[in-house]
Amino acid sequence: MIFALGIDLGGTDIKGAIVSSDGEILRQDRVATEASNGADAVADRIVSLATDLLDSQGASPTEATGLGIGVPGVTRADGTVVLAPNLDWHHVPFKSKLQQRLPGMRVEIDNDANLAALAEARAGIGAGCDTLVLLTLGTGIGGGVVIDGSIHHGASHSAGEVGHMTVLPGGPLCGCGKRGCLEALSATSGMLDHARQSLEAGEKSTLSDVGPLTPKAICDAAHKGDRVATKTIDHVTNYIGIAVANLLNVLSPDVVAIGGGISAAGDLLLNPIVASARTHTLEGLFESTTIGLAELGNDAGSIGGAYLVL
Repeated sequence: MIFALGIDLGGTDIKGAIVSSDGEILRQDRVATEASNGADAVADRIVSLATDLLDSQGASPTEATGLGIGVPGVTRADGTVVLAPNLDWHHVPFKSKLQQRLPGMRVEIDNDANLAALAEARAGIGAGCDTLVLLTLGTGIGGGVVIDGSIHHGASHSAGEVGHMTVLPGGPLCGCGKRGCLEALSATSGMLDHARQSLEAGEKSTLSDVGPLTPKAICDAAHKGDRVATKTIDHVTNYIGIAVANLLNVLSPDVVAIGGGISAAGDLLLNPIVASARTHTLEGLFESTTIGLAELGNDAGSIGGAYLVL
């Protein structure tokens, strides 16, 4: 059987899996990241996790096609992690650290959202498609682009920053320092800010009695017909739809996948996103793309890591 190791490196946990060439997870486990101990200690923990996974399958490192790792930050083609805020890493040559510990094994590193997009294109909602764009909705808005079955990195090796597409010039300030980014309007903070503004303006809502205010609370209230919650969902999804329309107009992908924590609201978010995208997409393009919810959930990162080396 052809298989690879996929690692999803997060700020809290390191999730690892042995994945077959058809995207099936054969074995998975996780360990704490303990990023405060430094990059070398994290590399040691990854190697230990990978070794334990292989041992559980009675396999040796030479039987795997390689080890692919998704990192929550900006990476370069040589495997350097330029910036990973959740790990407090700056210009860490992480690929070389791992190769020193795993001589003879192929090791590849990429951004975690890129790997989630690759997984969805190979084994998720896009299974077998040529082109896919993934948007991950949560505290921030990430993304990944797959073209001709491979991750598209662009000249900067950082393509896919969908969350920093300008959708409202002069809009609210984003964490990146620009104004009007999709992330500033439609990620968690943008959703909460819009709801709070309505409440502070005196609009009646069941959300007035909710504390702390969360995206789930807003979505739950919207399901029950709460006006403030419904207005907030409409606001957030309208801008996501504009971003999706821009992607359709430029790339015309086979699939646009919507993932991330906020996407757990399902059709409550998906339907108005699709409606907004339909409104803003050039005639003749919209019908050629499938827009739907990502299917692989928390497994996308490790599956994508494996596909990086399969």
